[in-house]
Amino acid sequence: MPLMLQVYDMTYRKEIAGEAVPNDQKLFSIYELHTDIIVKGNRKVKFGHKVNIGSGKSNLILICDILNGNPADSTLYQGTMDKLKDSYGKIPRDSVSDGGYASKANAEYAQGLGIANIVFNKIVGGLKNIVSSKNMETRLKKWRSGIEANISNLIRGFNLTRCNWKGFEHFRSKVMWSVIAYNIRVMTSLLLEQF
Repeated sequence: MPLMLQVYDMTYRKEIAGEAVPNDQKLFSIYELHTDIIVKGNRKVKFGHKVNIGSGKSNLILICDILNGNPADSTLYQGTMDKLKDSYGKIPRDSVSDGGYASKANAEYAQGLGIANIVFNKIVGGLKNIVSSKNMETRLKKWRSGIEANISNLIRGFNLTRCNWKGFEHFRSKVMWSVIAYNIRVMTSLLLEQF
């Protein structure tokens, strides 16, 4: 009953009072209360949680954050770089990211960390990629395209399109166990290539 009252209140505020109800005050699922709404540009709206993934040239997933709400990708870049530095004790020489992470502040932050080549897959406005050569920019963009296959492999290979585990902590566990299993598969594949 309290959930139905919340749905009623939310609907009344929006439809009758004409109020713009903030997402953190909305209820998107009466079964999984932790569910967030994820909107990316003009794409179809999805429900669940945004997952921020960082990978390296080994194709291993090095960073995985399950987020609350729908923060802009550009707000995640600096924290991800800090986590890479804290977790592995060094900063990568090169960084290539999806276009959503692009911002002048993020490029300057990466430069301040000592990253030599900073590429955002798609950029707008006056922002420019910081690279040692056009060839390096092309190589990094191609590598970034290849990462899409790894992400797809993780999502489809470990059935992350839909999580039947109940509750937010179980959702987090499903994602993290899937990342561990994915990394084991990548390491196994690398070992088998040596024989």
